[in-house]
Amino acid sequence: MDRGNKAPNLYGNKKSRIYMDLKGIIRENALPYLPAKSLFRCAGVCRGWRAYGVPDPSLTFLPEPVDVRTSCNGLLCCQGRTAYRPYYICNPANKQWKELPKPDGDHGPDPAVVLVFEPSTMNFTADYKLVCPFPSELGGYKFEVYSSDRGSWRTSGEIRFDDNEKLLPKTGVHVTGIVFWLSTRGVTSFDLNSELCRLFSSNLENLGMINGKLCAACIRNQKLIVFMLTNPQSHTRRRAAVKTWTRILPEIKLDSTLPVESTTCPCNYSGRYCDGHNQLHIVFVGDVVMLRKRNSYYCIDMKKKASNCLGEYIIHPYERFVGYVNGLVNLY
Repeated sequence: MDRGNKAPNLYGNKKSRIYMDLKGIIRENALPYLPAKSLFRCAGVCRGWRAYGVPDPSLTFLPEPVDVRTSCNGLLCCQGRTAYRPYYICNPANKQWKELPKPDGDHGPDPAVVLVFEPSTMNFTADYKLVCPFPSELGGYKFEVYSSDRGSWRTSGEIRFDDNEKLLPKTGVHVTGIVFWLSTRGVTSFDLNSELCRLFSSNLENLGMINGKLCAACIRNQKLIVFMLTNPQSHTRRRAAVKTWTRILPEIKLDSTLPVESTTCPCNYSGRYCDGHNQLHIVFVGDVVMLRKRNSYYCIDMKKKASNCLGEYIIHPYERFVGYVNGLVNLY
């Protein structure tokens, strides 16, 4: 018998082809739609799956290059770089997107826009709002709101009169119907239902949401400290004994490479952070806190009270990263 012409193992080849086809089907049609935690577990299946989860992370499915402004529950708000710099709402998981009409107000080159989207199990089409404060010709700020239900912009009658206050871009957070921004005077809020604006005194930075409550974080003595807004009416009771902010959670010891203190001076006269290269940036994602210090990124698990360095990635000193968890919501 000629051993050089051994008959092929048809059964084994067929099984291998089925495996390869199934792996490709799962990779292309299932991985992009998994929640972040499940996707992380699947990354260990094989080397080829580690790069999947956010299809086209550069967002080339949009009609022009964009800057990501904000995100909320699986949706991104991006802004184009040409013409009047239109806003785009998109879902990177299914590559659906929508260009919004031109707003009536001048939002400026670096808008403090906030995306508001609360997914519902009974509604598979996104119902969202986009909120943006912009300078009023009378001084202070006006608030313009886009509603996907109406398909148009509307300027609220509320005006925040304070010529010495500046709302800081990329600091906005939506919490149960209220949008909060860091400002040069503290924390400014805008209620989407009553359309009333309020100011809360605070020297904290890095706003976020935990369990449906507004939180702020800072670093003291190499430990992460998280505060919660517990007295929403403090703006009308400035001399009240009730504290506006209450510390929550035990202090979490951080990686030794992180700074001992975080700055409490949020911005300079131009509205940018005092020292973009040294400013500590914190993002809340559920029970996880993400930190950026210079070009290094850290992850803190508040339940396990543990922190670790994720590595380095070079971006512009004044840029801030945006938290994102994929979802299956349809835009149309």
